[in-house]
Amino acid sequence: MSHTAMDGSLQSVVTSLPPGVVEDLLSIGVCPRCILRFLGVREAVYSATSLNHSFLYVLENSKAVDVKECDVTGMAIAHSEEHVREHSSVQTSQTYLYQGCTSNPCVVCLGILHTLGDFDKTDYSVGSMEDRGNRISTASCIVEAIQTEGHLFDTFSLEVTIPGAVFVRETALWLYLRQKYASPIWFEGGFVNSNVVSLKEALKWSTTDLLERILGAKFDTGSSFRIVLLYRHTEASTEPNFLGSTASGGNKRKWHGSNRNGNNPGLNRVDSIRSLCDSNGSLAAIQRALASMSSESFQQQYPCPPVKLHALCEIVAGCYRSSIYIGGRYLKFSRNISQSHWLIDEERKGDGSVQEIIADVVFPQFKADTYKFHAAGREDIDVRMLGNGRPFILEILNARNLPSQEELSKIESSINSLKEGWVKVRGLRQVGSNAWDIMIQGEAEKQKQYTAVVWVSRPLSKADFDFLSNLKELEIQQKTPIRVLHRRSPLVRSRTIHWARCEEIAGSEQYFLLHLCTQVYWSYLAGTYIKEFVHGDIGRTYPSIGSLLGCQAEIIQLDVTDIKMDFLN
Repeated sequence: MSHTAMDGSLQSVVTSLPPGVVEDLLSIGVCPRCILRFLGVREAVYSATSLNHSFLYVLENSKAVDVKECDVTGMAIAHSEEHVREHSSVQTSQTYLYQGCTSNPCVVCLGILHTLGDFDKTDYSVGSMEDRGNRISTASCIVEAIQTEGHLFDTFSLEVTIPGAVFVRETALWLYLRQKYASPIWFEGGFVNSNVVSLKEALKWSTTDLLERILGAKFDTGSSFRIVLLYRHTEASTEPNFLGSTASGGNKRKWHGSNRNGNNPGLNRVDSIRSLCDSNGSLAAIQRALASMSSESFQQQYPCPPVKLHALCEIVAGCYRSSIYIGGRYLKFSRNISQSHWLIDEERKGDGSVQEIIADVVFPQFKADTYKFHAAGREDIDVRMLGNGRPFILEILNARNLPSQEELSKIESSINSLKEGWVKVRGLRQVGSNAWDIMIQGEAEKQKQYTAVVWVSRPLSKADFDFLSNLKELEIQQKTPIRVLHRRSPLVRSRTIHWARCEEIAGSEQYFLLHLCTQVYWSYLAGTYIKEFVHGDIGRTYPSIGSLLGCQAEIIQLDVTDIKMDFLN
């Protein structure tokens, strides 16, 4: 909407408001945007730059109105001009507007809705927020935070935290209006009801158009790039205390600052901002306490309307990008590469890890704080992952850059061109946040196939091969293997071998290839231990290849040859 059209729409909205109520609210110290909120205006006029002038026009040109006489739409009905002389608040209201609402903050929003800023891009420069104090605008604060972090984005969303005192003050003003003006249209209900636009909603309406122009990006509630705005007011921070322990107790959300995100500077800055929230209890607890309190009890403990304060809210801004998920499948061709970085007694095991090989190429392209590697199960360090590969997700935390799919394809080629050739990837792409659930669900429902080189202590006959190749839906009992007892609970697990197939190795009577298909189980339950199914783990897995053949059996090599999952196929 153009500024001309906006001004016209604003003029139409403002002139439809009851002048007597407007005068009264202005004289109390309610800012124009909060007046719009309390009179139920839900249009885009919140972002208009001429609100004060429009309200001055109403005060200077309106006829006398009796606000108790209204039609069903909430439109005021003209009354005698004597009412104008009875309103001593007009002069106070005009003075408030002429001063641009800067002499005192709004008694409801505490200045949140009149520190927005209305400047061109070039008017925003990085500087010391401490030097500018309360004069800093919301827009310039946001621009400074973004420039500090260095994010690239084409959409953004807002995450807003307001002082708990705002809810108390909204309730106080609502009760004052309900008591003074008996209109069932405007001010019905015990406390602030759904007819009043929430401060967060009004703030977003007020800022998004300006921010879109300044940032060159579109506002999108689903955007992964989040601008964090914290408003706090030291003078009003203790106002909710009269609500008691219900509002100030243990339900407060805890932010742990740098301890939560380790050595991740961007996310730590956001956590530090969140930790500045008022110490008088969680906002949800304050709202619950207000909802459970009677009007009479509230009015006995808190002034209605709320009193004026001297300072504006402090504004602190930050930004971050929520997790970005890069999915694909990896193949591992080395028998000395673990899936993740593996240390035992501070000594590294193996030549490297799948996680590091992939992330060392992918992660720098996102200019992020850190990453997490997730996979659909894992293979032992000496087991190759072949076939169509194992599904994995690389979770990128606070990415400042988002490579395109074309760039991801180039990243995939870079990984696959590494001279060692230990790890390759397939189908690298950005996936949704639900990909983790899809991967885990697929892990529980699908099947996995293996090929093992097996040695047995006696020559095998054709009858042995036929016997093993005819195994179908063989149920086995596996106690936790000795080799993993130090990290897994000592349980007995029932597992199923769906089918087996034997293949001779030319020139050897005691070596053969064993092909198996097993069910893939939930990762936290552990799957089928194939090595133990072959050698029996001194009787802890039964039956085993060794017990079925009546001889000693050992596994020489093992490969995962297929993971049948509907993931990025």
